[in-house]
Amino acid sequence: MTDRIQHERLSIGIGCSSRACSDDVIRLIEASVDEIPSDTMIATLDRRASIGEDVASILGLRLVLIPASILASVAGVTTHSTLALSKTRTANVAEASALASLGPSARLIVPQTKGRFCTCAVAALSLTEHP
Repeated sequence: MTDRIQHERLSIGIGCSSRACSDDVIRLIEASVDEIPSDTMIATLDRRASIGEDVASILGLRLVLIPASILASVAGVTTHSTLALSKTRTANVAEASALASLGPSARLIVPQTKGRFCTCAVAALSLTEHP
């Protein structure tokens, strides 16, 4: 994990229902991620700005908000939810948010995990060129 921290930027994507609270999301993040580097981002659907702001503030991380129209076109999503699609017009908020916040070269390193009324996923972007 230390090598990853030094050579990659991470983004934690979160998705949640209106019933989720910031404690639900933080518990899931802490259960899914061993160590959160200080330059990690929290990313989510723009309609979830309020809970995203709470989570980012509590964890001391930067928040990135992304519209559903962008999330719907993100490549690399591995988990698809018909419920998420019907509610947000994107099949996966957590994975798509994590990937979209880092750009097209990002890759998913922790697929979607589920918690109480929420999901999270982690994407990484290499900060160094490998031969």
